[in-house]
Amino acid sequence: MKKLLPAFAALLVSTSLFAEETSTPSEVSETFADAEFIEDEEPVEEDEYFIELLKTSLLPEFHSMEADEAAAKLTHTPLSFISEEEIAKPQVEAFRKMYLSPKWSALLRGYLESAMEYRLYVRKAVSDKQLPEMLEYLPVVESNYKTNAKSRSGAIGMWQFMANSVWPFLTLNDFVDERLDPWKSTDAALKKLTDNYNVFNDWLLAIGAYNCGVGAMNKAIKKAGGVKDFWYLAEKGYLSKQTADYVPKLIAIADLAINSEYYGIDIPDHNEEYEVLENEKNGNFDYVTVKKAYSINQLAQEMRMDTATLKRLNPSFTMGMTHPSKTSEIRLPLGMKQSAEDALANMTPVEFPIKYTVVAGDSLWSISRKYKTTVAAICELNGIKENAILKIGKILYIPSK
Repeated sequence: MKKLLPAFAALLVSTSLFAEETSTPSEVSETFADAEFIEDEEPVEEDEYFIELLKTSLLPEFHSMEADEAAAKLTHTPLSFISEEEIAKPQVEAFRKMYLSPKWSALLRGYLESAMEYRLYVRKAVSDKQLPEMLEYLPVVESNYKTNAKSRSGAIGMWQFMANSVWPFLTLNDFVDERLDPWKSTDAALKKLTDNYNVFNDWLLAIGAYNCGVGAMNKAIKKAGGVKDFWYLAEKGYLSKQTADYVPKLIAIADLAINSEYYGIDIPDHNEEYEVLENEKNGNFDYVTVKKAYSINQLAQEMRMDTATLKRLNPSFTMGMTHPSKTSEIRLPLGMKQSAEDALANMTPVEFPIKYTVVAGDSLWSISRKYKTTVAAICELNGIKENAILKIGKILYIPSK
């Protein structure tokens, strides 16, 4: 009987090799390559040899009919305004393959999950305006959905507005930088994208122009003899590499997010996620309007709420206070408007501050003594620490009392 065991085991191995149709020649050769190392091991009894062969044999895999049927039912959901031919473009496929790798799929998952609150607002805004759903994922391309992102060229915020491109979409002054506000910058970005579309009557050109500018896109079209086709302009070199990659990258990310189950990528499911987030009522707020400078820190304390939360909801107040002479809107958690109004009624607004330029020999202490205020008050108003080193020429705002 023992003499038959090795033969039976060998038969089992050879049978299993042919039973699995998906085994490739390289996989089979690797299996036998592994078997060669057995020669260096201690001799074993025939029964033990048979058991070892069982452990390493290529047993056929069996799939349930239910699993096969489920896999067959997976269908690819198309993106609005994007054809199947464009989805299959090599430029799109290159980015899709990149994000399907373990490293990049994990990063993409992190970007989408960390921005859950903001993405819900973006999605609702996109849907309300009947814009392409892929625009929800444009901030991934722009900033990885980081609300305080800053590029080397000076673009700031989730949607990466440059200082010279904020007008008329956003407010930017000494006290307010709405590029840092994910909600207001979303409204501005969608307005800008819509304006671009009205110029080119083509969404891919409009999105590309968001990256390179309307002037640069018009210049590329003119050089191409008036051809208004993004793929032609990109493939023929009329657009910069950054812009040529910008649109395919967006399409790939949106395609993966909307078809995560189809591609088998572990990122938030687009449709299921929306149902969950909608129930959490994220993106819905109360607001209170003021016309003088009020400290966000003090308001949070008066309302007995977490200061970090109120600051997170109002990131555009770069000096930690509302504008001293223009109307400001303070964003609040839903249901807290009355509490904020009661708190503001008990607060004294900061009087219009003095604008002071640091000179040689200045220190926070000497400046505070000069203007009869405190170091803490200067630091809060300017968003700096009490041990900050002052640079000559730096502008400081000094409370007038």
